[in-house]
Amino acid sequence: MNHFNPQPKITAKTLATDLDGTLIPLPNNAGNVSALAELFKHHQSGEINLVYATGRHFESVLEAIVHYTLPTPEWIVCDVGSAIFRHRGDSYQRYTPYEDHLAQTTGTVNRAKVETCLNHIDGLELQPPDHQQRFKVSYQCTSEVLHKLVDTIEARLQNDDMPYDCMGSIDPFENCGLIDVLPRNVSKAYALLWLATHADFLPDEVIYSGDSGNDYAALVSGFRAIIVANSSEGLVEKVQAKLQQRNLSEQLYLANKEATSGVLEGCKHFGLIK
Repeated sequence: MNHFNPQPKITAKTLATDLDGTLIPLPNNAGNVSALAELFKHHQSGEINLVYATGRHFESVLEAIVHYTLPTPEWIVCDVGSAIFRHRGDSYQRYTPYEDHLAQTTGTVNRAKVETCLNHIDGLELQPPDHQQRFKVSYQCTSEVLHKLVDTIEARLQNDDMPYDCMGSIDPFENCGLIDVLPRNVSKAYALLWLATHADFLPDEVIYSGDSGNDYAALVSGFRAIIVANSSEGLVEKVQAKLQQRNLSEQLYLANKEATSGVLEGCKHFGLIK
């Protein structure tokens, strides 16, 4: 469940956005700070709903909200789509229906079995414990060997009949490779589409904004999509090719501005913000 066929006449109401490199202002960028303030205002007025869809773990998302004075979203899709949290009252609660769903899809194959399957792959190192979750096994590597290791991991998972996939991306701040092993087909797009069938918004009401490889699935899923100007090398071409193949090129907006400013620009383009 990573794709849907959009109905273009449905009005956008919800911004689902990546954080780092996208919604979070870039360092020393006054325009980004101003754009964030404008987005904050429209969310606070009830004009738009917010979902954060990020590779960060839950505690890190909460830290970012405080540190960067981000709006408080209605939903948090974190750990690259392997967990969902809902804002209730003054706190967030883990959305257990989604966790139960992932448990059903993975059966008896837990993270310990995944780690055993991937032992002894040269150049592959587990990320720190706070980056690990029940349904996400995260590794790091040098950026030079990222794509090779992704292929190696995929082959190992398939050979051992594991109900898991992996995705890789480059950390734009540390310039290292990040690899996440997730239940099969799970991504930010998967979690958002699943959530939209179990929550109070529709896929056609969503605009998604992102900047890197782990946003790819959401950017081509059928949502109206924004790629900010500081996106990872090759992302635009890859997304354009996939959307053209699906006859959905009009769903994509390439922002002229970076990060937060590009998000705001795209929201105005799609009419989410008047």
